[in-house]
This record gives sequence, structure tokens and C-alpha cells, in this order.
Amino acid sequence: MRVLKILVAALLIAVLSGALALGYELVDRPITKRNHEPSREEATKRINKLDTTNPFTGDDPLHILLFGIDKTATTDMTEEGNPTRSDVVMLVTIDPVTKRAQLLSLPRDTYVSIRGHQGKTKLGHAYAYGGEKLAEETVEDFLDVKIDYYATVDYKAVERLVDAVGGIEVDIPFDYSYEDTYVVPNLHIDFKKGKQKLDGANAVRYLRIRKIYEDQDIDRIQVQQRFMMQLFDKLKRPMMILKIPELIDIALDNIETNLSYGQIAYLAKMGLDMDRENIQTDTLVGDNKRIGSVDYYIVNQASAREQVRRFAEGKIGYYEEIQEQKKANQEKAEAENSGESTNES
Repeated sequence: MRVLKILVAALLIAVLSGALALGYELVDRPITKRNHEPSREEATKRINKLDTTNPFTGDDPLHILLFGIDKTATTDMTEEGNPTRSDVVMLVTIDPVTKRAQLLSLPRDTYVSIRGHQGKTKLGHAYAYGGEKLAEETVEDFLDVKIDYYATVDYKAVERLVDAVGGIEVDIPFDYSYEDTYVVPNLHIDFKKGKQKLDGANAVRYLRIRKIYEDQDIDRIQVQQRFMMQLFDKLKRPMMILKIPELIDIALDNIETNLSYGQIAYLAKMGLDMDRENIQTDTLVGDNKRIGSVDYYIVNQASAREQVRRFAEGKIGYYEEIQEQKKANQEKAEAENSGESTNES
């Protein structure tokens, strides 16, 4: 099973659940006795009680590397025997001065060099070769950035989180059916076109849709990033304070990180104060290319490093800018073709 890019939501689980876990110990009475939605002021007051540890060094941005790992059982291998791979890699940059964050998706097929291994291969292989340490070194070498912390997440967090927030509404633009009998348990996807509210299990199925898109992995990343922001909006609701015990369980069961609870609490308070427009989603810009019999995602290293710098300069995501340029060029070409056709007639 391919773990979802939406697992970047794991950061939100780690930040909110970890911090709220501390808050749960500090509140005056058990929150499970509450039967009404607390006000924003009340929720903020509870969060402000938390003991925090500042994870930042001065005004320097914080870099957290998120991994979504894949160790699913198949018809010929158990979950324990299946080599763990990072199907999702995302660099989260948080600026303590501007109070902004960037979520930069690094496609798993990105063609990179890995220390101690000859030649280039896929970025997703680094985790299988040497765990988060080697994966961190690989990203640091490629992007020329120092990784401060990491978080490794199991895909099951997505299903449980979506159920915890009461589901997510989506508008599916197509009918789609798919079956994969190689994974255990077998995967069955069957969606009809239109607006619908997805529970956790169906959200996972929806986010795994890939083959129907023109640029399968990259287009899927865009869909999943939009879904993540919907999830973010729900997590910010004051009612989520009533979900503390469940969010704690999700975090403890599905997340491994070297961030301390105090540091997570600090980031939680930052996250709750962030508006949606202050969280930038971006994806490494590159091209799909087959080398030998293997498909890779070829990324210009200088361009990739520039994407990290652009965020610090307050610019929009580079992938978004490239797409806008392509759209403008296409519209210009269509207008020119239309004008030529009119002249000919």
C-alpha cells in the first residue's frame, strides 16, 4: 500500500495532540464532561496554560522532515518482513519571525544521490537504506538545508484523524473504481462523481487515487494538499478541545518524533494562531523521465534550493507560479490560434 501524501497532517496531529496531551493534565476538570463547544477564547485560555519549550534558535527558521512510511503486508510478504520505505517525504519550514509555515512536498521518485550508495536512485529509498538519519542526510545534501527534527508517521493516522473530526466533505469530479489484490488486506476503491462526506476509511481510499490523473503522483500531491488544509481548518475549531483523549491516542499510536512534548506544545500554540493563508504548500518542480526501465522525477538541484529560499523571501510557491505561467501561455496560444482561424475565414 502506498502511504498518502496527506500524512503531512501528521504534523498537525503531533503538534495539536502532543500539546493538548499536556493541557489535558492541566485542565481544572475532565473535558469529557463538557457537552457544549467551548469558545475560541476559552480554548485559547486552556492552551495558554501549557508549559512550553522554545524549539527555535534565535530567529532562524525551523526545519522538520516528515516521513510517511510504507510497510504494508502483501500476498508474498508479511508486514514485519516488508522493508520499510518512506513513501512520503515533506520538509516543513516554520519561520518564528513572520509566523508562517511552508509544507514542501518532495516526490518519492526524486532522482538523488544517497551517501554510501553508488549512483543515483529514488529519494524514497534512503529511508529503507538507513532510516530517518540517512533520509535526513540525503535531503540536507540535496536542498542545502539543516534538518532540526523529524516525525515518522503511519498512514493509519489519517483514517483515525478524519473520523475524529467528523469526516471531510469533498467534490469528486469523476466516477472511479479500482482494485488491488496484491496488498493485504485487498484495496477496493469505488467512488461516484459528486459532493460527498468521507469518513476515515473512504478518505484514505480517495487520497490514494492516482492512475486517473494526467500526472499521477504530482496531481495526487495537489489533491492531498488541498485535503490537508480542509483538515487543518477542522482541527482549529474550538470543539476539537473535546477530542483531546482521542487525538492523544492517534499521536501516540502513529507518530515517532524527536521533538519533546514541550517543543510540540510551543509549536501547537503557534499553529493555532496561524491563518490558512500563512501556510504555504509547495512541491518540488521537476519532470518525469524513464532511465533504463525505471521511472524517476528529475529535479534541478539549484531550482529545488531556490524553492526553499523563496519561502523566506515571502514569495508564492514555485510550483504554483510555474502552473500559472503554463496556464497563461496556453491561454495566449489558444487566443492566437483563434485569431488566425478568424483571419483565414
